[in-house]
Amino acid sequence: MVAGLLAVLGGAAWVLLDRGLRQNVDVSLQAAAVTVATTSRDPAAQLGDALEALMGPMMAGRLYELLDPRGRPDPRLATRGTRLPLSAEALRNAEAGRETFETVELPTMSLRVLTMPIVAGGQIERLVQVAVPLDAVETARRRFLLILAGLAPLAILGAAAGGWWLAGRALAPVDAMVESARRITAEDLSQRVAVPPADDELGRLASGLNDMLARLERAFSSARRFSADAAHELRTPLTILKGEVEVALASTQTPDEYRRVLASAQEEVDRLAALVEDLLFLARADAGVAPPPQDSVDLRAVLDDAGPALIALAERGGQHLTVDTNGPVLVRGSAPLLLRVVVNLVDNAIKYTPTGGQVFVRLAAAGQAELTVRDTGPGIAADDQARVFDRFFRGDPARERGGTGLGLALTRSIVQLHGGRITVESQPGQGTCFRVWLPREMGATP
Repeated sequence: MVAGLLAVLGGAAWVLLDRGLRQNVDVSLQAAAVTVATTSRDPAAQLGDALEALMGPMMAGRLYELLDPRGRPDPRLATRGTRLPLSAEALRNAEAGRETFETVELPTMSLRVLTMPIVAGGQIERLVQVAVPLDAVETARRRFLLILAGLAPLAILGAAAGGWWLAGRALAPVDAMVESARRITAEDLSQRVAVPPADDELGRLASGLNDMLARLERAFSSARRFSADAAHELRTPLTILKGEVEVALASTQTPDEYRRVLASAQEEVDRLAALVEDLLFLARADAGVAPPPQDSVDLRAVLDDAGPALIALAERGGQHLTVDTNGPVLVRGSAPLLLRVVVNLVDNAIKYTPTGGQVFVRLAAAGQAELTVRDTGPGIAADDQARVFDRFFRGDPARERGGTGLGLALTRSIVQLHGGRITVESQPGQGTCFRVWLPREMGATP
Protein backbone atom coordinates (compact mmCIF):
# COMPACT_ATOMS: atom_id res chain seq x y z
CA MET A 1 0.00 0.00 0.00
CA VAL A 2 2.82 2.40 0.82
CA ALA A 3 4.56 1.54 -2.45
CA GLY A 4 1.37 2.12 -4.40
CA LEU A 5 0.79 5.42 -2.62
CA LEU A 6 4.34 6.53 -3.33
CA ALA A 7 3.93 5.56 -7.00
CA VAL A 8 0.75 7.62 -7.27
CA LEU A 9 2.28 10.60 -5.50
CA GLY A 10 5.49 10.34 -7.55
CA GLY A 11 3.53 10.15 -10.80
CA ALA A 12 1.43 13.16 -9.81
CA ALA A 13 4.55 15.12 -8.84
CA TRP A 14 6.25 14.17 -12.12
CA VAL A 15 3.24 15.35 -14.17
CA LEU A 16 3.04 18.61 -12.24
CA LEU A 17 6.78 19.21 -12.61
CA ASP A 18 6.67 18.55 -16.36
CA ARG A 19 3.68 20.84 -16.79
CA GLY A 20 5.32 23.60 -14.75
CA LEU A 21 8.57 23.39 -16.69
CA ARG A 22 6.78 23.55 -20.03
CA GLN A 23 4.64 26.47 -18.87
CA ASN A 24 7.78 28.33 -17.86
CA VAL A 25 9.30 27.64 -21.29
CA ASP A 26 6.15 28.87 -23.05
CA VAL A 27 6.05 32.05 -20.99
CA SER A 28 9.70 32.69 -21.81
CA LEU A 29 9.03 32.11 -25.51
CA GLN A 30 6.14 34.60 -25.48
CA ALA A 31 8.35 37.22 -23.87
CA ALA A 32 11.13 36.52 -26.40
CA ALA A 33 8.68 36.74 -29.34
CA VAL A 34 7.44 40.14 -28.13
CA THR A 35 11.05 41.30 -27.74
CA VAL A 36 11.93 40.15 -31.27
CA ALA A 37 8.85 41.83 -32.72
CA THR A 38 9.54 45.09 -30.91
CA THR A 39 13.26 45.20 -31.52
CA SER A 40 13.04 44.26 -35.16
CA ARG A 41 11.35 47.59 -35.97
CA ASP A 42 14.51 49.43 -34.86
CA PRO A 43 17.42 48.53 -37.14
CA ALA A 44 19.86 50.02 -34.67
CA ALA A 45 18.66 47.87 -31.80
CA GLN A 46 20.84 45.05 -30.66
CA LEU A 47 18.32 42.14 -30.78
CA GLY A 48 20.82 39.52 -29.72
CA ASP A 49 21.80 41.42 -26.60
CA ALA A 50 18.13 41.97 -25.70
CA LEU A 51 17.28 38.28 -26.09
CA GLU A 52 20.37 37.19 -24.20
CA ALA A 53 19.44 39.51 -21.32
CA LEU A 54 15.88 38.12 -21.36
CA MET A 55 16.46 34.40 -21.87
CA GLY A 56 20.10 33.77 -21.21
CA PRO A 57 23.10 32.89 -23.37
CA MET A 58 21.12 30.22 -25.23
CA MET A 59 19.45 32.88 -27.37
CA ALA A 60 22.87 33.98 -28.57
CA GLY A 61 22.53 31.09 -30.97
CA ARG A 62 19.90 33.13 -32.85
CA LEU A 63 17.06 30.57 -32.42
CA TYR A 64 14.54 33.03 -33.80
CA GLU A 65 13.35 34.05 -37.23
CA LEU A 66 11.28 36.80 -38.91
CA LEU A 67 8.94 35.71 -41.76
CA ASP A 68 6.54 37.44 -44.08
CA PRO A 69 2.76 36.73 -43.69
CA ARG A 70 3.09 33.70 -45.99
CA GLY A 71 5.85 32.15 -43.94
CA ARG A 72 8.74 33.00 -46.22
CA PRO A 73 11.88 34.67 -44.93
CA ASP A 74 11.67 38.39 -45.57
CA PRO A 75 14.97 39.51 -47.03
CA ARG A 76 14.52 42.89 -45.49
CA LEU A 77 13.65 41.64 -42.03
CA ALA A 78 14.99 38.15 -41.63
CA THR A 79 17.99 37.70 -39.43
CA ARG A 80 20.71 35.28 -40.06
CA GLY A 81 20.70 32.10 -38.04
CA THR A 82 19.10 28.69 -37.85
CA ARG A 83 16.07 28.14 -40.04
CA LEU A 84 13.19 27.01 -37.86
CA PRO A 85 10.50 24.62 -39.20
CA LEU A 86 7.08 26.07 -39.90
CA SER A 87 4.19 23.61 -39.92
CA ALA A 88 1.02 24.01 -41.94
CA GLU A 89 -1.02 24.16 -38.75
CA ALA A 90 1.10 26.98 -37.36
CA LEU A 91 0.72 28.91 -40.66
CA ARG A 92 -3.08 28.47 -40.60
CA ASN A 93 -3.25 29.64 -37.00
CA ALA A 94 -1.06 32.64 -37.86
CA GLU A 95 -3.37 33.60 -40.75
CA ALA A 96 -6.23 33.47 -38.22
CA GLY A 97 -4.27 35.68 -35.81
CA ARG A 98 -3.49 32.90 -33.32
CA GLU A 99 -0.12 31.89 -31.94
CA THR A 100 1.06 28.26 -31.97
CA PHE A 101 3.30 26.33 -29.58
CA GLU A 102 4.97 23.19 -30.98
CA THR A 103 7.61 20.71 -29.89
CA VAL A 104 9.93 19.86 -32.74
CA GLU A 105 12.38 16.96 -32.76
CA LEU A 106 15.59 17.76 -34.65
CA PRO A 107 18.42 15.30 -35.21
CA THR A 108 20.56 16.98 -32.60
CA MET A 109 18.03 18.42 -30.15
CA SER A 110 14.40 18.95 -29.16
CA LEU A 111 13.01 22.46 -29.57
CA ARG A 112 9.98 24.25 -28.23
CA VAL A 113 8.86 26.58 -31.01
CA LEU A 114 6.46 29.54 -30.83
CA THR A 115 5.00 30.96 -34.04
CA MET A 116 3.31 34.32 -33.35
CA PRO A 117 1.77 36.73 -35.89
CA ILE A 118 2.51 40.49 -35.60
CA VAL A 119 -0.61 42.47 -36.44
CA ALA A 120 -0.51 46.14 -37.38
CA GLY A 121 -3.51 48.12 -38.59
CA GLY A 122 -5.66 45.02 -38.69
CA GLN A 123 -3.25 43.27 -41.07
CA ILE A 124 -0.62 40.62 -40.41
CA GLU A 125 2.61 42.45 -40.83
CA ARG A 126 5.01 39.57 -40.25
CA LEU A 127 5.49 36.30 -38.36
CA VAL A 128 7.91 35.79 -35.52
CA GLN A 129 9.30 32.37 -34.67
CA VAL A 130 11.18 31.83 -31.43
CA ALA A 131 12.56 28.51 -30.19
CA VAL A 132 14.36 27.24 -27.13
CA PRO A 133 16.06 23.87 -26.63
CA LEU A 134 14.38 21.49 -24.17
CA ASP A 135 17.65 20.04 -22.89
CA ALA A 136 17.25 21.76 -19.51
CA VAL A 137 13.69 20.48 -19.17
CA GLU A 138 14.72 16.92 -20.00
CA THR A 139 17.64 17.14 -17.58
CA ALA A 140 15.35 18.33 -14.77
CA ARG A 141 12.88 15.50 -15.50
CA ARG A 142 15.62 12.87 -15.50
CA ARG A 143 17.05 14.14 -12.24
CA PHE A 144 13.60 14.09 -10.63
CA LEU A 145 13.03 10.50 -11.77
CA LEU A 146 16.42 9.47 -10.40
CA ILE A 147 15.62 11.07 -7.07
CA LEU A 148 12.26 9.24 -6.94
CA ALA A 149 13.87 5.94 -7.87
CA GLY A 150 16.51 6.37 -5.16
CA LEU A 151 14.29 7.63 -2.35
CA ALA A 152 11.20 5.43 -2.92
CA PRO A 153 12.87 2.16 -1.80
CA LEU A 154 14.27 3.90 1.26
CA ALA A 155 10.83 5.29 2.08
CA ILE A 156 9.23 1.85 1.63
CA LEU A 157 11.84 0.19 3.84
CA GLY A 158 11.44 2.89 6.49
CA ALA A 159 7.66 2.58 6.39
CA ALA A 160 7.88 -1.22 6.65
CA ALA A 161 10.27 -1.04 9.61
CA GLY A 162 8.19 1.62 11.34
CA GLY A 163 4.96 -0.27 10.65
CA TRP A 164 6.45 -3.49 12.01
CA TRP A 165 7.58 -1.72 15.17
CA LEU A 166 4.30 0.12 15.66
CA ALA A 167 2.25 -3.03 15.00
CA GLY A 168 4.29 -5.00 17.52
CA ARG A 169 3.94 -2.26 20.10
CA ALA A 170 0.20 -1.86 19.45
CA LEU A 171 -0.48 -5.62 19.58
CA ALA A 172 1.62 -6.31 22.67
CA PRO A 173 -1.45 -5.76 24.93
CA VAL A 174 -3.38 -8.21 22.75
CA ASP A 175 -0.68 -10.86 23.31
CA ALA A 176 -0.89 -10.19 27.05
CA MET A 177 -4.67 -10.60 26.95
CA VAL A 178 -4.33 -13.85 24.99
CA GLU A 179 -1.92 -15.24 27.58
CA SER A 180 -4.26 -14.18 30.40
CA ALA A 181 -7.23 -15.76 28.63
CA ARG A 182 -5.37 -19.05 28.25
CA ARG A 183 -4.82 -19.23 32.01
CA ILE A 184 -8.54 -18.81 32.75
CA THR A 185 -10.45 -22.07 33.13
CA ALA A 186 -13.88 -23.09 34.36
CA GLU A 187 -12.27 -24.19 37.64
CA ASP A 188 -10.69 -20.77 38.22
CA LEU A 189 -12.61 -17.78 36.89
CA SER A 190 -11.15 -15.35 39.41
CA GLN A 191 -8.31 -14.26 37.10
CA ARG A 192 -8.75 -11.21 34.94
CA VAL A 193 -7.29 -9.87 31.72
CA ALA A 194 -4.62 -7.19 32.10
CA VAL A 195 -6.06 -3.78 31.21
CA PRO A 196 -3.69 -1.50 29.22
CA PRO A 197 -3.05 1.88 30.86
CA ALA A 198 -4.23 3.79 27.79
CA ASP A 199 -7.98 4.36 27.55
CA ASP A 200 -8.25 3.23 23.93
CA GLU A 201 -10.04 0.48 22.02
CA LEU A 202 -7.87 -2.26 23.57
CA GLY A 203 -8.45 -0.87 27.04
CA ARG A 204 -12.21 -0.90 26.51
CA LEU A 205 -11.96 -4.42 25.09
CA ALA A 206 -10.05 -5.64 28.15
CA SER A 207 -12.57 -3.98 30.48
CA GLY A 208 -15.43 -5.58 28.57
CA LEU A 209 -13.76 -9.01 28.80
CA ASN A 210 -13.25 -8.56 32.54
CA ASP A 211 -16.91 -7.60 32.98
CA MET A 212 -17.89 -10.73 31.03
CA LEU A 213 -15.58 -12.88 33.18
CA ALA A 214 -17.11 -11.40 36.32
CA ARG A 215 -20.60 -12.28 35.09
CA LEU A 216 -19.46 -15.79 34.16
CA GLU A 217 -17.85 -16.22 37.57
CA ARG A 218 -21.08 -15.21 39.28
CA ALA A 219 -23.08 -17.51 37.00
CA PHE A 220 -20.75 -20.47 37.62
CA SER A 221 -20.79 -19.83 41.37
CA SER A 222 -24.57 -19.63 41.33
CA ALA A 223 -24.77 -22.85 39.32
CA ARG A 224 -22.45 -24.60 41.76
CA ARG A 225 -24.47 -23.39 44.74
CA PHE A 226 -27.66 -24.39 42.97
CA SER A 227 -26.34 -27.88 42.26
CA ALA A 228 -25.14 -28.32 45.84
CA ASP A 229 -28.39 -27.04 47.33
CA ALA A 230 -30.51 -29.13 44.97
CA ALA A 231 -28.49 -32.22 45.86
CA HIS A 232 -28.94 -31.44 49.56
CA GLU A 233 -32.69 -30.97 49.21
CA LEU A 234 -33.06 -34.17 47.19
CA ARG A 235 -30.83 -36.19 49.51
CA THR A 236 -32.97 -35.65 52.62
CA PRO A 237 -36.23 -37.18 51.34
CA LEU A 238 -34.33 -39.89 49.50
CA THR A 239 -32.49 -40.80 52.70
CA ILE A 240 -35.77 -40.97 54.60
CA LEU A 241 -37.31 -43.12 51.87
CA LYS A 242 -34.35 -45.47 51.83
CA GLY A 243 -34.32 -45.80 55.61
CA GLU A 244 -38.01 -46.55 55.88
CA VAL A 245 -37.90 -49.08 53.04
CA GLU A 246 -34.87 -50.80 54.56
CA VAL A 247 -36.58 -51.00 57.96
CA ALA A 248 -39.72 -52.39 56.36
CA LEU A 249 -37.75 -55.02 54.46
CA ALA A 250 -35.56 -56.00 57.40
CA SER A 251 -38.38 -57.23 59.60
CA THR A 252 -41.83 -58.69 59.37
CA GLN A 253 -44.45 -56.09 60.24
CA THR A 254 -48.20 -55.95 60.43
CA PRO A 255 -50.27 -54.56 57.54
CA ASP A 256 -50.94 -51.37 59.53
CA GLU A 257 -47.22 -50.83 60.02
CA TYR A 258 -46.58 -51.40 56.30
CA ARG A 259 -49.38 -48.94 55.54
CA ARG A 260 -47.75 -46.36 57.82
CA VAL A 261 -44.39 -46.85 56.05
CA LEU A 262 -46.02 -46.49 52.64
CA ALA A 263 -47.90 -43.36 53.73
CA SER A 264 -44.65 -41.82 54.96
CA ALA A 265 -42.92 -42.83 51.73
CA GLN A 266 -45.75 -41.25 49.74
CA GLU A 267 -45.26 -37.96 51.59
CA GLU A 268 -41.58 -37.97 50.74
CA VAL A 269 -42.34 -38.84 47.10
CA ASP A 270 -44.83 -35.95 46.94
CA ARG A 271 -42.18 -33.65 48.37
CA LEU A 272 -39.68 -34.85 45.78
CA ALA A 273 -42.21 -34.45 42.97
CA ALA A 274 -43.05 -30.91 44.08
CA LEU A 275 -39.35 -30.04 44.28
CA VAL A 276 -38.68 -31.43 40.81
CA GLU A 277 -41.68 -29.57 39.36
CA ASP A 278 -40.44 -26.33 40.90
CA LEU A 279 -36.97 -26.89 39.48
CA LEU A 280 -38.37 -27.64 36.02
CA PHE A 281 -40.51 -24.50 36.08
CA LEU A 282 -37.51 -22.38 37.07
CA ALA A 283 -35.41 -23.98 34.32
CA ARG A 284 -38.09 -23.27 31.71
CA ALA A 285 -38.46 -19.71 32.96
CA ASP A 286 -34.70 -19.13 32.79
CA ALA A 287 -34.56 -20.57 29.27
CA GLY A 288 -37.44 -18.35 28.16
CA VAL A 289 -39.48 -21.30 26.89
CA ALA A 290 -42.34 -20.87 29.37
CA PRO A 291 -45.17 -19.27 27.33
CA PRO A 292 -46.63 -16.09 28.87
CA PRO A 293 -50.18 -16.78 30.12
CA GLN A 294 -52.93 -14.93 28.31
CA ASP A 295 -56.10 -15.54 30.37
CA SER A 296 -58.08 -12.74 31.96
CA VAL A 297 -57.69 -13.15 35.73
CA ASP A 298 -59.41 -11.28 38.55
CA LEU A 299 -56.88 -10.95 41.39
CA ARG A 300 -59.67 -10.37 43.90
CA ALA A 301 -61.19 -13.73 42.96
CA VAL A 302 -57.76 -15.34 43.40
CA LEU A 303 -57.52 -13.87 46.93
CA ASP A 304 -61.08 -15.01 47.69
CA ASP A 305 -60.18 -18.55 46.64
CA ALA A 306 -57.02 -18.65 48.74
CA GLY A 307 -58.44 -16.72 51.70
CA PRO A 308 -60.13 -19.50 53.72
CA ALA A 309 -57.12 -21.82 53.58
CA LEU A 310 -54.70 -19.02 54.45
CA ILE A 311 -56.88 -17.83 57.34
CA ALA A 312 -57.00 -21.36 58.71
CA LEU A 313 -53.22 -21.64 58.35
CA ALA A 314 -52.75 -18.38 60.26
CA GLU A 315 -55.12 -19.49 63.04
CA ARG A 316 -53.17 -22.72 63.52
CA GLY A 317 -49.98 -20.68 63.94
CA GLY A 318 -51.60 -18.18 66.27
CA GLN A 319 -51.41 -15.19 63.86
CA HIS A 320 -54.13 -12.86 62.68
CA LEU A 321 -54.57 -12.49 58.88
CA THR A 322 -56.27 -9.42 57.37
CA VAL A 323 -57.24 -9.33 53.67
CA ASP A 324 -58.23 -5.98 52.11
CA THR A 325 -59.51 -5.87 48.52
CA ASN A 326 -61.14 -2.98 46.67
CA GLY A 327 -63.20 -4.37 43.84
CA PRO A 328 -62.14 -6.53 40.91
CA VAL A 329 -58.63 -6.10 39.54
CA LEU A 330 -58.15 -7.69 36.12
CA VAL A 331 -54.76 -8.77 34.81
CA ARG A 332 -53.63 -10.92 31.91
CA GLY A 333 -52.11 -14.15 33.19
CA SER A 334 -52.68 -17.58 34.72
CA ALA A 335 -54.95 -17.99 37.73
CA PRO A 336 -53.14 -21.08 39.13
CA LEU A 337 -49.74 -19.37 38.89
CA LEU A 338 -51.02 -16.16 40.48
CA LEU A 339 -52.66 -18.23 43.21
CA ARG A 340 -49.26 -19.72 43.88
CA VAL A 341 -47.76 -16.23 44.19
CA VAL A 342 -50.36 -15.29 46.81
CA VAL A 343 -49.98 -18.55 48.72
CA ASN A 344 -46.17 -18.41 48.70
CA LEU A 345 -46.04 -14.82 49.99
CA VAL A 346 -48.71 -15.24 52.65
CA ASP A 347 -47.40 -18.66 53.79
CA ASN A 348 -43.91 -17.17 54.03
CA ALA A 349 -45.26 -14.25 56.12
CA ILE A 350 -47.21 -16.59 58.44
CA LYS A 351 -44.22 -18.89 58.82
CA TYR A 352 -41.94 -16.12 60.10
CA THR A 353 -44.46 -14.16 62.14
CA PRO A 354 -44.43 -15.11 65.82
CA THR A 355 -47.55 -16.19 67.68
CA GLY A 356 -49.86 -13.26 68.23
CA GLY A 357 -48.45 -11.37 65.25
CA GLN A 358 -50.35 -10.00 62.30
CA VAL A 359 -50.22 -10.46 58.52
CA PHE A 360 -51.79 -7.91 56.20
CA VAL A 361 -52.74 -8.59 52.57
CA ARG A 362 -53.88 -5.66 50.46
CA LEU A 363 -54.91 -5.51 46.80
CA ALA A 364 -55.10 -2.11 45.07
CA ALA A 365 -55.31 -0.86 41.51
CA ALA A 366 -54.07 2.40 40.06
CA GLY A 367 -51.87 2.43 36.99
CA GLN A 368 -50.94 -1.19 37.83
CA ALA A 369 -52.30 -3.94 40.02
CA GLU A 370 -50.49 -3.86 43.38
CA LEU A 371 -50.46 -6.77 45.82
CA THR A 372 -48.94 -6.06 49.24
CA VAL A 373 -48.13 -8.69 51.88
CA ARG A 374 -46.82 -7.29 55.16
CA ASP A 375 -46.08 -9.03 58.44
CA THR A 376 -44.91 -8.14 61.93
CA GLY A 377 -42.16 -10.75 62.05
CA PRO A 378 -38.49 -10.38 62.92
CA GLY A 379 -37.61 -8.83 59.56
CA ILE A 380 -34.75 -9.58 57.21
CA ALA A 381 -31.16 -8.42 57.62
CA ALA A 382 -29.98 -5.84 55.11
CA ASP A 383 -27.33 -8.20 53.73
CA ASP A 384 -29.92 -10.91 53.13
CA GLN A 385 -32.55 -8.76 51.41
CA ALA A 386 -30.67 -8.85 48.10
CA ARG A 387 -30.57 -12.68 48.23
CA VAL A 388 -34.05 -13.61 49.44
CA PHE A 389 -35.11 -14.35 45.85
CA ASP A 390 -32.13 -16.65 45.19
CA ARG A 391 -32.87 -20.34 44.88
CA PHE A 392 -32.35 -22.40 48.00
CA PHE A 393 -31.39 -19.30 49.97
CA ARG A 394 -32.46 -19.47 53.58
CA GLY A 395 -31.22 -17.29 56.39
CA ASP A 396 -30.44 -18.80 59.76
CA PRO A 397 -34.00 -18.43 61.12
CA ALA A 398 -35.41 -19.97 57.94
CA ARG A 399 -33.45 -23.16 58.36
CA GLU A 400 -35.42 -23.86 61.49
CA ARG A 401 -38.75 -23.48 59.68
CA GLY A 402 -38.42 -26.17 57.00
CA GLY A 403 -39.14 -25.58 53.32
CA THR A 404 -36.99 -25.95 50.24
CA GLY A 405 -35.90 -22.37 49.79
CA LEU A 406 -37.56 -22.16 46.36
CA GLY A 407 -40.76 -20.31 47.27
CA LEU A 408 -39.59 -16.75 46.71
CA ALA A 409 -37.52 -17.74 43.66
CA LEU A 410 -40.63 -19.29 42.12
CA THR A 411 -42.67 -16.24 43.07
CA ARG A 412 -40.28 -13.88 41.32
CA SER A 413 -40.16 -16.08 38.19
CA ILE A 414 -43.97 -16.18 38.01
CA VAL A 415 -44.23 -12.42 38.48
CA GLN A 416 -41.64 -11.78 35.77
CA LEU A 417 -43.43 -14.23 33.47
CA HIS A 418 -46.51 -12.01 33.87
CA GLY A 419 -44.48 -8.90 32.99
CA GLY A 420 -44.44 -7.61 36.57
CA ARG A 421 -41.91 -7.01 39.32
CA ILE A 422 -41.57 -7.80 43.02
CA THR A 423 -39.71 -5.94 45.77
CA VAL A 424 -39.00 -6.46 49.45
CA GLU A 425 -38.73 -3.88 52.24
CA SER A 426 -37.67 -4.92 55.70
CA GLN A 427 -35.93 -3.80 58.86
CA PRO A 428 -34.82 -6.18 61.60
CA GLY A 429 -37.41 -6.28 64.38
CA GLN A 430 -40.01 -4.29 62.38
CA GLY A 431 -41.42 -6.86 59.98
CA THR A 432 -41.22 -7.39 56.24
CA CYS A 433 -43.27 -6.08 53.31
CA PHE A 434 -43.39 -7.72 49.84
CA ARG A 435 -44.95 -5.75 46.98
CA VAL A 436 -45.95 -7.18 43.60
CA TRP A 437 -46.81 -4.98 40.63
CA LEU A 438 -48.57 -6.50 37.63
CA PRO A 439 -49.72 -4.77 34.43
CA ARG A 440 -53.49 -4.49 34.31
CA GLU A 441 -55.53 -5.84 31.47
CA MET A 442 -56.27 -3.30 28.73
CA GLY A 443 -59.72 -1.83 29.14
CA ALA A 444 -59.96 -2.81 32.83
CA THR A 445 -61.54 -0.26 35.16
CA PRO A 446 -60.29 0.51 38.70
